[in-house]
Amino acid sequence: MNQKTLLDRSDASWFIAFPFSKPDGRDAKTKSSRWSKVSSESSSSPTNYPDFSALPFDILTKIAAPFNFPNLLAASLVCRSWGDALRALREAMVLLRQGKQFKHGRGGFGRNLEKALVSFLKGSARGSTLAMVDAGLVYWERGQKEEAIALYQKAAALGDAAGQCNLGISYLHAQPQNHKEAVKWLHQASIGGHVRAQYQLALCLHQGLGVEQNLQEAARWYLKAAEGGYVRAMYNASLCYTFGEGLSHSRRQARKWMKRAADRGHGKAQFEHGLALFSEGELLKAIVYLELATRSGETAATHVKNAVLQQLSATSRDRALLLTDNWRALPSSR
Repeated sequence: MNQKTLLDRSDASWFIAFPFSKPDGRDAKTKSSRWSKVSSESSSSPTNYPDFSALPFDILTKIAAPFNFPNLLAASLVCRSWGDALRALREAMVLLRQGKQFKHGRGGFGRNLEKALVSFLKGSARGSTLAMVDAGLVYWERGQKEEAIALYQKAAALGDAAGQCNLGISYLHAQPQNHKEAVKWLHQASIGGHVRAQYQLALCLHQGLGVEQNLQEAARWYLKAAEGGYVRAMYNASLCYTFGEGLSHSRRQARKWMKRAADRGHGKAQFEHGLALFSEGELLKAIVYLELATRSGETAATHVKNAVLQQLSATSRDRALLLTDNWRALPSSR
């Protein structure tokens, strides 16, 4: 699902695009309006508390469709009625786990995408949006995009943020493309806190895909995703601060977000941060980031790194390479 959506340096812009990637974060959503009827019907109870056991099974299962296992288990323990209503979704969690084991070859299972898909589809049939999204991912990888989109649509309609994000991304790559629908679903997932959707929405706003170009809104969503731990958004947020695009120019903020992206394994950010350190005379630290950038495939970093190495003693060079070998990226949402 690779598509160039922002220009890189060679195209006279510092902003870059990255492959649209699979989201893994999911956020369950509920709608308070669904509870109003139950609340009013239970007002006659002695304690005046709503009788949640009277909630219709079909409504309850729709609300719980995006739940992960801990949340589903907690809901199942509320009362016997809920436990009965959510039995199919608990079965779906077992199938979802089995599907992941087949997909990744874990837990004593050999890697088998066909069996993984069967498990995911069985979980989907029991109402789990998590299983719908995973089945959709398998279909997409196999080139069966219509089947994938159909599952994403079901998950999105039930409030699954990952399904909404994937549906939005799918519309960006559908034939024909549907940018307006893409933005609609990316925005919905972004409001729900899905950081990858926030980043993809920012890209659309930056380029004016399916929506009027708005650099201020793009920068706002870059920053939102960056604050949520999305490393690619950190890099673009740094560029917004550097060039004053959508955000007030701030060298300090630009430097902060560039370093955060570099420390989480972003190759271009490592190169840029290495250059900044070199310009400030921090040669040892510069070598570490330039070497990391080189290992990430940033060929331009190699020439700068070699020039800096010539200015260091043999001991300092060995020390820099040892630091690089022991370096580990900080966690991020990627």
